[in-house]
Order: sequence, then structure tokens, then C-alpha cells
Amino acid sequence: MHENTVAASALYNELVAAEVCEALGLATEPRTVTPGRRPVMEVAGVPHELIRWTARRSAQIAACLEDLEHEYVTAVDDDGELKFLPVVSERARAKLNQMAARKTRPPKQTARPLAQLRAWWKASAILPSGVAVDIIDSLLEYARAAAAAIRARVAAVVDIALAAVDVAATVFVMNEGGRFHRRHLLDEARRPLALVLRGRRRAPGLDEKIVAAAISTHCLDISEPKTVRGLEADYRLYTARWDLSDLPARRRPPTLTPAIGPDRQPPADPGEPAAPRPPDQDPGEWEVPHLPPQYERAVLAGAVLREQLWHHHRHPRAGPGVRRRRASAGGDARATARGRGRRPRVRRSGAGGRRPDAGRRST
Repeated sequence: MHENTVAASALYNELVAAEVCEALGLATEPRTVTPGRRPVMEVAGVPHELIRWTARRSAQIAACLEDLEHEYVTAVDDDGELKFLPVVSERARAKLNQMAARKTRPPKQTARPLAQLRAWWKASAILPSGVAVDIIDSLLEYARAAAAAIRARVAAVVDIALAAVDVAATVFVMNEGGRFHRRHLLDEARRPLALVLRGRRRAPGLDEKIVAAAISTHCLDISEPKTVRGLEADYRLYTARWDLSDLPARRRPPTLTPAIGPDRQPPADPGEPAAPRPPDQDPGEWEVPHLPPQYERAVLAGAVLREQLWHHHRHPRAGPGVRRRRASAGGDARATARGRGRRPRVRRSGAGGRRPDAGRRST
């Protein structure tokens, strides 16, 4: 259960959104909370200012996280040297985010009646959020109008083959070393479904079909099981069948000293090096450098892979991303036939003999 927490969380969010939208006649839309991060699905028609008002806990965590990141890049040891590289990797940021969540966790409140909570929610939402009172009073009508516009504009058509490409590329990039399990594919497969269906219920097993297509078409089993559990399907280890060589080269952040011990090495995450600190600023004054989020690289990988597969489909003789030269009018008939994926026909005459012109060039 612990290993499948993320996949279960994605399933839970999907089912809750579908049930709410079905019961109230609503739809969902993607909203980018943090640039470079995954978009989240929100109920369409609800003002973003009102959503931000409900995310006060997130704002507290973000403020605490900024302070922790500042302490991370400016921490020094007994010799006055920086403990870590001046770059906050995604792995380090995730751990700091957990620390910020624990530090800002409020005490548990006593239960109150739902009617009292609703009255307090409405009163407290009007002033801090800045949303007009008439919008808050008619929020359901606004959301239903936005849902009708989305239903008329967006068709709920799931392309399993296209979703399999995006899922495999995203999981390959976002997992360390490009190695992943089936549960990672299942977690990622539920995200494009939520993006395409926009709050509609999906057919049962559709996420499993996307995972099966990704494994059979774009994944390579590299498992070396040493236990009985390792033979099970959910514990098989996969990687991608293709090499995304068209992606921009990613450099590792620079090191501070010639030799850094393992106890002083921050979590590794390849990316662009941090900008140099201006000479007139102290270590505590310069901006905390972040590496490019992995989700941006995953989206780029999916786009590159789709283009490669499209060219390979149009020109099957060439490898992915390489254009095949068209056969000229005077080209070899056998080569042309092989390029089209079928064997050349050889005409015979008499008692099985070849025609005299069987090997001539055709026009």
C-alpha cells in the first residue's frame, strides 16, 4: 500500500472530481499553480482568487519553504565553508517541503456544526479573496456555465496510443536513472485521463489499457528478479526502448571544492548550473537557485518522442527522427518494395523460368 500511495492518490482525486461534477453538472479545467510544475485539475468557473483563499495552508508552507531553502544554500560548517552546493535540487526541495509542512501544521480544532462552518466560510471568503459578493452567491451558476462551454468545446476522446507515449516519456524522465515500475506508469496514466475527460466518468480499465500499451510498445523489461516477489508483474523493472538523444544536453551543477565527501553532497539532480553570485552581495542576500523542474523536461521528452515516432511512421525505412529519401522514378523496384514493407514480385514465364527483364529498372 505504501508503494502505491501516489497511484491511489491520483485515483482518489479522479473519482472525487468525477462524482462532484456528475452530481452538480460541473467540469474541471487544468490550472498551473507553480510555473514548471504539473497543472492541477480544478472546478471550472471558480475564480482563482477564491481558490487561493482556500489554499492558506499552502501559502504558509510556501513561505516557510522559502526560508528553509535560504538556510540550505547558506549553511556553513565549522570551517566556515558552505555545506552543500548552491543549488536546491528537486530531491532536496521535496525534503525541505516536508519539513515546512511539519513546522507549519496547526493544532487540531474542535468539531463545529456544518451550518456554522458554511456561514463562516462565506463571510471569511468575501473580504480576503477580493471576489465580488454576487459571484460568491451565484458560484454554482457560474461554474455550470463554464462547464457547458467546456463540454461544447472539448471532446472526451482518449487516444490510448498517444497517452502511452506521453506516459512512458514522462515516467522515464522523472524517475532516477530512467528506471521505473508499473505503478509509476499507472500513476501517470491517470493524469492525462483527468485532463481529457474534464470531470466525466471514464470507462473502467482505461488506465490499465494505457499502461499495457506503454509497456508493450515503449518499455523494455530489465528486471533481474532474485526473489519470488520479484517475478510478479508489479515488481518488474522497466526502462524506455528509445534514446532521447534530441533532448538538449543537461550539465551538472559545478562543484565548490575539488573533493566533496558523500556526507556533504546534496541530492543529485542534473540541470543547468546556478548563476554566479554578484560580488556585491552576501551569501544570505542572493536568490536561491533552483534547477529546471523535471516536469518541464518530461513534457519536452514527450514532444520529441511524438515527433520521432511520427517521422518513423511516415518514413518507415529510417530510424526515428530521420527522414527517408524518396525513391526516384528510376529507382530499384526491389528497394522501393522493401521500403513499402512488402516483398517484390518476380514474374516467371514458361516452366518456372525468370523473365529476361526481371532485374531491369522500372519506371
